[in-house]
Amino acid sequence: MWTASKLKNIQVPNGKKKLTLTDPQTRGLVFEVRPAGRSFYLRYTFEGRQRTLPLGPFPALSIGDARKRAEAFKRQIFLGNDPLEEKHDKMQSPTIKAFFDTVYMPYSQNEHRDIYGNKSLFQHHIAPRFGAKRMNAISRLMVQNWSGSLLARGYAPAFINRILILFGNLYTLANELELEGVPARADLRIKLLKVVQKHTTHLSSAEVQRLAEALEDSRNLFLKYIISFMLMTGARRSEALNAKWAHINHSSKTWLVPLAKSGQPRHIYLSDSALAVLARLKSEPFFDRQTPYLFANPKTGLPYRCVFNAWNNVRTAAGLPNLRLHDLRHSYASTLVNNGVSLYDVQKLLGHSSIKTTQRYAHLSSERLFQSAAVADDTYGKALGLKTPNTPPRVTR
Repeated sequence: MWTASKLKNIQVPNGKKKLTLTDPQTRGLVFEVRPAGRSFYLRYTFEGRQRTLPLGPFPALSIGDARKRAEAFKRQIFLGNDPLEEKHDKMQSPTIKAFFDTVYMPYSQNEHRDIYGNKSLFQHHIAPRFGAKRMNAISRLMVQNWSGSLLARGYAPAFINRILILFGNLYTLANELELEGVPARADLRIKLLKVVQKHTTHLSSAEVQRLAEALEDSRNLFLKYIISFMLMTGARRSEALNAKWAHINHSSKTWLVPLAKSGQPRHIYLSDSALAVLARLKSEPFFDRQTPYLFANPKTGLPYRCVFNAWNNVRTAAGLPNLRLHDLRHSYASTLVNNGVSLYDVQKLLGHSSIKTTQRYAHLSSERLFQSAAVADDTYGKALGLKTPNTPPRVTR
């Protein structure tokens, strides 16, 4: 009769490498004692071959649990399935981390714009949860619980969706390569979270003036040119920081972005003010005429990787503590729409591949809405004796 005490105290005889005991209650279940540890195994015959399947170590796996596992595997064998072969098949599937490092990252370098962003997302949010797991060991429930845990930790739905999209893309690529042992992405049913679109930023002239004054006091001498250039072009932060002089065409007033977010090159049209920003930058005594980059870090000669600290000081001093660098792009687009530029033109200027992305800027400022509403005054207000001459609209922001 097996007992926990008996199995715990039994020793390997002198001169022997191991001791094997057969369970008198469950056929095929054996207990093996070695100097390195104690474990349960199931011995069985499948298609004429003798097989031994590890069940788990003792005492982490109790006698009762070992018997239950043995009986469950024996039912599979009775139905014609070899559990050891299935375990071997699962082992053929790569781990999430191994696939990302050896397959996905090399692929990303050729196909994706933001490979460093993908790497950061993987290292901080995917690898800790699933990196060591094999790709065929992930279930729908695991992904759903993971998504919920990220939300509970305070991450924004839009950010979580970026993580989920990257995770799903691993399976999409594995499926395209017909990698053995990897389930179809559709089987995981990865559902993106609903994102409520926030109102886009529209800086007023007074706010821009305060921002300009704060930029003059910044210790980062390039920052005022970076911010001014972004505000006058609607460029993304990464586009501006990596811009090269070789891609600025003064005759056509265009700036070539070789690899945009869409994965394709795009041209940004430069206004006279945008060109003036570059002209003033070139006239500065600290400007290095040997650098190929518009905004090269004087310490490295390379593009700035991060300007957050300097930017945070500036936005705080300007009384705009929540203003993000990306909000400069929003403000650029909103200003165009507020001044009558069509959404189609704004789409082209921002480099959006879909008009749906641009439609977030379809709102109009309160000033323009007041002006539009006042159009009826001349026709109906005058006839009703309600029109008050020279009464400016009350503007609320």
